[in-house]
Amino acid sequence: MAKSTTGKTGGSSKIRFVMVEAEIADGDIGQITQAIQNALKTSAPATTQRISGPSVKAVAREAEMDADDDVEEAEVVEIEAPVRAPRPKVQRAAKPAPDVLDLDMTSDVSLASYVQGTNPKSNFKRYLLIAAWFKEHRSIDAVTAAHIYTGFRTLKWSVNIPDFSQTLRDLKAAKYMTTPEKGHYAINHLGIAEVETLLSGGD
Repeated sequence: MAKSTTGKTGGSSKIRFVMVEAEIADGDIGQITQAIQNALKTSAPATTQRISGPSVKAVAREAEMDADDDVEEAEVVEIEAPVRAPRPKVQRAAKPAPDVLDLDMTSDVSLASYVQGTNPKSNFKRYLLIAAWFKEHRSIDAVTAAHIYTGFRTLKWSVNIPDFSQTLRDLKAAKYMTTPEKGHYAINHLGIAEVETLLSGGD
């Protein structure tokens, strides 16, 4: 606020300026300038001019309110973690098929007649049947993968087996066979008992 006081003392004039602070917007500078000019006029009575317009603090508060209005709730976005594809199983290459042995498979008792009436549903049981036949009717106590392969081909059973030696190793681990020498597998009394169950019509 600007205020001017004019008084006559001994033919001289005395002027007093009272300086005040005002919070004004940039566009209101012209109004304060006009107010100062009016205060300097000696013919005009002291005037007090209130400067209109929002204060800086009011403008700041309004800006805060506007900012609050513009704030929206953060949208919750669910991000699915990428699912790793399972690694493909590495299939071992099939080992070469064993040789077909030049053996008598047809004279009495033939292998075909020996297994007739049985229904072995697993290679585990098929191996035991062939090993038992070689032991009982060909006096071969220990068979190799080639003996088993020859028996499968004679009976026209599927030979889609990656490794003909693997089942023989499994039979040894299950205590149905022994290995008197490397690569040779002899059926024992536990294996023979399984075969007798098959020959009698059991599973």
